[in-house]
Amino acid sequence: MSYRTNERGFALVAAVFALVIIAALVTGAFFAARQELRTGRSSQTFQRAFGAAEAGLNNTVADWQTGQWNAMAPGDSATISDTLPSNTGSYAGTVRRLNNELFLIRTVGTDPSGASQRTLATLVRLLKIEMNFPASLTTRGDLKLGGSSLIDGRDAPPSGWACPLTGLDTLPGVTTPDPSRITTSGCSAPGGDYKCIIGDPDVKTDTTINDSTFFKFGDVDFDELAEMATKVYPPGDIGPLNQIAPLGTATTCQTNVLDNWGEPYRPGTVLGCLNYFPIIYVEGNLQLTGGRGQGILLVGGNLNVQGGFEFFGPVIVRGVLTTGGTGGHFSGGVMAANVDLTDQSSILGDAVVTYSSCAVNEALKFNAPGRILRNRSWAEIF
Repeated sequence: MSYRTNERGFALVAAVFALVIIAALVTGAFFAARQELRTGRSSQTFQRAFGAAEAGLNNTVADWQTGQWNAMAPGDSATISDTLPSNTGSYAGTVRRLNNELFLIRTVGTDPSGASQRTLATLVRLLKIEMNFPASLTTRGDLKLGGSSLIDGRDAPPSGWACPLTGLDTLPGVTTPDPSRITTSGCSAPGGDYKCIIGDPDVKTDTTINDSTFFKFGDVDFDELAEMATKVYPPGDIGPLNQIAPLGTATTCQTNVLDNWGEPYRPGTVLGCLNYFPIIYVEGNLQLTGGRGQGILLVGGNLNVQGGFEFFGPVIVRGVLTTGGTGGHFSGGVMAANVDLTDQSSILGDAVVTYSSCAVNEALKFNAPGRILRNRSWAEIF
């Protein structure tokens, strides 16, 4: 006895089943490929955001805003932000002062598409510029003193400055490798004493004075200081300048004005410039006939002061220092390197050079650049 089996439609079912299996495999492969693409893109944007955040840290340190951030009180902060070139992302963050020396920089980097962000932070320490003045005036060439001038090595803060009155020391009035090269006119007493020099001693002999004394300051040298200058005068002879004065208001200071060297008077007429201590660099010779300023003054040639100009802070002169007439008043420390030893420095007229660790330290503290700590330079914040 035979049976007939109806097998019509089986091929269709098998074909549909095969199509389902193939579709599932294709869908799985497509899903895996899509996930791989998303993962790759995510990794790329993640890395770009990381690079933007790291660039924010490096750019902030490289462009350290001494005028703003070094004047902040501990606990205060400033915002930072920038868009990186070539469409590589952007960053934003803060610079927070932790204490007198340490700062915390925190940056959030964003990739160009805005799809990913990374947050980095680092500690920065101020790199203090070391200037150890051996005297109120240090020179290694000929020096002529006279008139009613005074070189005073007794440490004293400028009038009205809020500096400690303890721990003050008295330095020599003048330090030189050869005191016989000092000549006086009208200020010497019988027996060879210097009536226009006060110090402990009045004049100190130091035969070890060399170029490093004048042009090397800890980890920073004269040229590096010149590169850090915020006031740079064009090459050639500059002056006479008689308009050096602070410019601003009670709360602002126009630091972009070349002849604004801060407000040294306490209390001053331009309160917004009290905490502004620029580094001033003149490549050639400089002549000053009036005005006032504070900070660090670097002169590549000779410095000639013929009026009642006043400056508070370190003064480094590669050439010779000459004062006359009503003279100049310097509160801080002065070094005249006398690169050409055939030239003669002269402190005449009513010139006053007074040593002040307060004026020196305030100028150095203000201009100290930030440097990332060597160990554990940065950390990622999740």
